[in-house]
Amino acid sequence: MKSKLLLSSALISGLALAGSAVAETKISGNLDISLGSRSADVVKNSSNGFGSETQINVSNSGDLNNGMSYTAGFSLESDTTTDGFEGVHLNINLAEGSMLHFGNDKFPALDGTVTPKVSVAADTMTGVGASGATAAQRGLYRDGTYIDTVEKQGVGFLQDLGGIGNVGIYYAPSMSVGGGTQGNDTVNNSNSDNSSTHIQFKGNLGVEGLTVLIGEEKLDNASLAATTDEKSRQYGFSYNFGQFAIGATGMKHELDDNTEIKTKEAGITFAATDNLSLGISYHESDDSASTSTADEEITMVQAGYNLGGVYVSLNFAQVENRDGLSANGDDDYALLRLGTKF
Repeated sequence: MKSKLLLSSALISGLALAGSAVAETKISGNLDISLGSRSADVVKNSSNGFGSETQINVSNSGDLNNGMSYTAGFSLESDTTTDGFEGVHLNINLAEGSMLHFGNDKFPALDGTVTPKVSVAADTMTGVGASGATAAQRGLYRDGTYIDTVEKQGVGFLQDLGGIGNVGIYYAPSMSVGGGTQGNDTVNNSNSDNSSTHIQFKGNLGVEGLTVLIGEEKLDNASLAATTDEKSRQYGFSYNFGQFAIGATGMKHELDDNTEIKTKEAGITFAATDNLSLGISYHESDDSASTSTADEEITMVQAGYNLGGVYVSLNFAQVENRDGLSANGDDDYALLRLGTKF
């Protein structure tokens, strides 16, 4: 019996060593520190302070014994208010250009746009609310927050289309399950919250310098009490020519209360030198809800400089009619951001 146990242990150790021999593990990360300020027009107050975010990424890749390959990994994030998992993934490369994905927050998403920018996005900097330009940056609108289907645990399939781009489809069985808060192999991972699907195309259509992004997300019945699906559609492009990049994005949100939020944005960036980049963008949001009294507008200018191992950016933004309310007046924002990658 003892010899059998020793043999079994040897076999297991051999298999483990064999697996690690064909696998490759990488560790990367980033660190960002920001100093921001806000000046409000109507309430006549201001706020300022520091913020920070760090992230560690661990990834592993290798070949399977059936001829396929895989990649897997997870991210650990810590910022000023939150510590936890940014996302996990296990990808199986079924064939050349075909990938099956399991996990969350690591699949091509619609929570960003292809509109050129130098540094932070408008919604990240201004934190604008329900009817704001955040709609152009995030996926589905739900309970006052913009979320993306792929942020939730699910399964996806990504297919390369022969050099013109790729198409992806993703299914999240529950929009309440994110990552890092649920255990494994327990029925508690399953709940009665509704599912969501995500489909998108992203590519250059065979044109050098062009990027096109088209996609839709659909949340089934939006909530357990709702009888209407909620949808978000996004379409955008960017074109890079020499030192310039231009682009625009539009998004339409159909909410479960039969109202709509339409957003649009446009931006241009200029690489003045190898290290200095400048950018300007405009964002507009139109909410059909009866409570909205004006279109919200954001104008943002940015400058970024690469110091080698450290990058720095200076960002200014003005928000008019915050949250779609003319009574809110204008808010001014400034953000200095420094960061490094490792």
